[in-house]
Amino acid sequence: MNVSITGGSGFIGKLLSAALAARGDRITQLSRRDGMPGRSARCVKGDLVTGGDALVEFVQDCDVVYHCAGEVKNTALMYALHVGGTRNLLRAVSEEILRTGRAIHWVQLSSTGAYGPQAKAASLPSNVNEHFTPAPVGEYEVTKTIADELVVALASIQPLFTYTIIRPSIVIGRDMSNQSFFQMANIVRKRLFFYIGEQGALSTYVHVDDVVRALLICSTDRRAVGETFIVSNDCLLKEVIDQMARSQGVPAPRLRMPEGAVRMLTRVLSPLVRLPLTQERVDALTKRVGYSAAHIKSTLGFEFNSSIPEAVPGLISARTEQVS
Repeated sequence: MNVSITGGSGFIGKLLSAALAARGDRITQLSRRDGMPGRSARCVKGDLVTGGDALVEFVQDCDVVYHCAGEVKNTALMYALHVGGTRNLLRAVSEEILRTGRAIHWVQLSSTGAYGPQAKAASLPSNVNEHFTPAPVGEYEVTKTIADELVVALASIQPLFTYTIIRPSIVIGRDMSNQSFFQMANIVRKRLFFYIGEQGALSTYVHVDDVVRALLICSTDRRAVGETFIVSNDCLLKEVIDQMARSQGVPAPRLRMPEGAVRMLTRVLSPLVRLPLTQERVDALTKRVGYSAAHIKSTLGFEFNSSIPEAVPGLISARTEQVS
């Protein structure tokens, strides 16, 4: 199978490219830099934002497009890449379909951020699922959701174009760019961690290996066509923290602070000193609304390789070796 992939050098894209190569697919990667990304892939030099002939070459003769490119740091670049870049790539795919009369399947790497902060701030325990109306907040979340809508729109008018959208929660792995998971493990190791608010807070992580497996399945399984799947391996926050402590040979944290008091102190002190806690971080440590992966399980028979607490020792061990 001929596969074209954007974001192939990123955290998820790099592992996806390796898995596609192991499966025997012929891979084309889009890169802004000269040089080959590796023996297993052909590289087309080009830019999603600029578009042009490079994108035409990038999708030539492809069967599947994986759109994994994303900007997570610079908000000024997000609209141009997520919306403009997706529009440019969809145009190239549409032209390729018209040129060849061959079908192309598009697998979009999106985010549960499309469902907005309701998954963090709701007062009663619940689960967000794919039936929730998108309500993104923040430039990254809004622009990624617009990109999803562009993909769905093309499928509604071009019968030879199909899609699957994958929305993972917080993706963790050894090489993750977001270091919050390992920062929290370090706080636990230093015995500085404390719980905030009532018991029952949720952890909404998913291991990168599970995300890659979901992406692979969605390129070949016809049951995935036209579907949006949440991929999140939720568990209790306490289960993750206890395993972090156990893996690092320290006692499990027991201290629990009232949520109202912590939020008040954060509001009062944050303008004066730099605090490790922000209102957003308190939201994350107190959320009781998670994400349901029931749809991908029932539709594709997908199962997670292991729970997040079971994955913690390996992640911490690999990270320790990496930085030592």
